[in-house]
Amino acid sequence: MQKQMMRPMVILLIIQFLVMVGFGIVIPILPFFVSKLGGGALSLGIFMSIYSIMQFIFAPLWGRLSDRIGRRPVLLIGIGGYGVTFIMFGMINNLYLLIGLRALAGMVSSATLPTGMAYLADITEGIGRSKGMGMLGAAMGLGMVFGPALGGWLGGYSFSLPFFVAGGLAILLIPFTWILLPESLRQPISDDLRRRRPRLSLGVVKDPLFALFAFNFVISFSMSMFESTYALFSAARVGFGPRQIGITFAILGIFAVLVQGGLIGPLVKKFGEANLLKSGACLAAFGLILIILAGNPVLLVMSTVVFMVGNSLMTPTSSSLVSKQTSRGQGASLGVFQSFASLGRVFGPVTGGALFEFRMGLPYITGATVLVLIVLLVGSKISMMVNAPLV
Repeated sequence: MQKQMMRPMVILLIIQFLVMVGFGIVIPILPFFVSKLGGGALSLGIFMSIYSIMQFIFAPLWGRLSDRIGRRPVLLIGIGGYGVTFIMFGMINNLYLLIGLRALAGMVSSATLPTGMAYLADITEGIGRSKGMGMLGAAMGLGMVFGPALGGWLGGYSFSLPFFVAGGLAILLIPFTWILLPESLRQPISDDLRRRRPRLSLGVVKDPLFALFAFNFVISFSMSMFESTYALFSAARVGFGPRQIGITFAILGIFAVLVQGGLIGPLVKKFGEANLLKSGACLAAFGLILIILAGNPVLLVMSTVVFMVGNSLMTPTSSSLVSKQTSRGQGASLGVFQSFASLGRVFGPVTGGALFEFRMGLPYITGATVLVLIVLLVGSKISMMVNAPLV
């Protein structure tokens, strides 16, 4: 990556890292925090889903706004809103206000990821873009490693403290972003392109990028089913407790960082993004089946690593393909792309929990099935899309 691109790239990585720290920091304390305010299982479910629902709605709007006014101001809005809402979390002692604030946090934080991806697409091209998307994914993976660990440690002192720390870090990032991050959008998207931009409606199924949007939904859906049931599954299968779960997720985070931060570039260069996307889906499906078959802790962790490696191959390559194939505005396309991921995170936990109650292995069988099906249904279309000239 060229030296002049390194400074904005570092800022982008820090932004996405902090956003995912904020997403993960609530995981170990959330049940206790909601219970302290008088909430039960239903309140907890609403609290978890409302964030993704708001991201699903607002990510395309922020993406289109970044195409119009520039990436930098939208990123600053997202960081500032993220910081303020998390600080407010630590001050609230009312369950209904907490849920409302969670909705607001999802709305403003959704400005960061599609805009950050669009910024990256503005400053990179070719293999460099795939590598950059991989590094972005690695930063987010690190955030999901440090977020739960930080939340568990700080939550031992106070349930409010993790929110103050995450919000404070975001606020401190604002002046550095303001000073060090230049605008990447050379000129606003033209009126003609705005009229052709993908929008989040039933008409999106006719969009040339719909195959990639659907693929992203399946990636997110299968991953969130895994995340919402893995602790219960591993406890029942091999007797894992909170400590073992924490260690396992740390291992998964390390592998995600290694794959997305170091291997994506060379693998894309050798095999191509479309092939890597489909191979990653098959590998992730294979890992989910291995998880069901694992009979001891070592095999369970190894099987889970296989799943995570497959998932880590899919995430950056799919986002890179969207940025390369769109002719209708990077921000708008990546915003819709991320909305499909948010939609997967809305339905995944609910579906996974219901299936788990019926039979313990069903979420993993279902996840593997939908991953294979999406490859069979749209894999060839994605390959043809990559080989076709852009219009």
